[in-house]
Amino acid sequence: MNIKAYNPQWSENEFIKETAQGWFKKGFLQKEQLTEIHKSYSSNFYDPNIFLKIGLFIFTNLAASFSGSIIAAIIFLPFENQYQYALVVTSFIMGSFIIFILEVLIKGNKLYHSGIDNALLYIALGAFCYTIITSLDYTSTPTWVYLVLSLPLFVLATIRYADLLVGVVSYIILFSLIVNISVETFWGKTLLPFIVMIASLGVYFLVKKLKQRNDYLYYKNCLNTLKILSLATFYLGGNYLIVREGNASLNHLTESIQIAFAPLFYFFTVIIPLAYVFFGLRNHDRLLLILGFLAIGFSIFTYRFYLSLLPVEIALTLGGAILIALASGCMYYLRTPKHGFTNAPDDENKSLNFEALVMSQMVQSQIPQQGDTFRFGGGDSAGGGAGGEY
Repeated sequence: MNIKAYNPQWSENEFIKETAQGWFKKGFLQKEQLTEIHKSYSSNFYDPNIFLKIGLFIFTNLAASFSGSIIAAIIFLPFENQYQYALVVTSFIMGSFIIFILEVLIKGNKLYHSGIDNALLYIALGAFCYTIITSLDYTSTPTWVYLVLSLPLFVLATIRYADLLVGVVSYIILFSLIVNISVETFWGKTLLPFIVMIASLGVYFLVKKLKQRNDYLYYKNCLNTLKILSLATFYLGGNYLIVREGNASLNHLTESIQIAFAPLFYFFTVIIPLAYVFFGLRNHDRLLLILGFLAIGFSIFTYRFYLSLLPVEIALTLGGAILIALASGCMYYLRTPKHGFTNAPDDENKSLNFEALVMSQMVQSQIPQQGDTFRFGGGDSAGGGAGGEY
């Protein structure tokens, strides 16, 4: 049984065409070659523009609401005054029916994140969640029980539909579950920051492992987003301000007090952003580099929140001047590429990247050769279509 709702070839074709378009802008491909790639890797799924997607998403929600009201009115009749049972049955039937419609439309109309399928998926998941909520006694059921029952639902939906928002909600539910279970005990509260950091590392390494799979392109957006979230929660789990204020909130304190292991969290607040920047530069990972700089900014805010040395206006002026000077210096220094870095935007950078190399191998192995009319240029850059000198 295929666990993927969409044709995986669609995501692969889109990746090849997007990378080829980038190559064309950089001058690695000729117009004829780009046209041939688009022709050879054409996708037959429904792909409206962003404005139409938004319109279809809104229209689908309105249509589903209207249809759901009619179905609910019919289902409610046999239950008379047993409204809770009626709600459980109605929401479950609605969720199942919408999933059925979603599968039919994907297969028959070749929808691929078109707005219609996204809306149907969210409505169905909402209906199933409502089924879980109404089937339990909310006055005596702990919150973690709802989270345990909801998590598999969203994880399975992410695996099948590779929807970005559903993947984000899955991550939020997972960490909400971790926090809810941890705060039930004294040691859980005490060690909660370390638990969050360990869980974040677990997700990060899981994402790295999943990126090595052959179906990575199908889940590319979801995995990249989970990588961002895991790095963010790892930093926030060790940030002194978050830990101290979170401790006050969990213990219902009117004012935050000094926390246990305070020097360690001061250390984490400094070292984690610096580590992000270091490994971002070392591995040429722009995402990690950006997160590192954002984390540095929040770390500065953290220290200033408790250790204010200068008035706000002076601190902002000095900080802004330092950042402007640093940015200007880096831009001047990287006018010519050095150590794999440049100040040119992505679409002007002439260096080959890993995705382009992958695309090159895929294209060369799958597109029929057509003599001299379809080549990736000359050169000795791993088939990348560029010479030794740019």
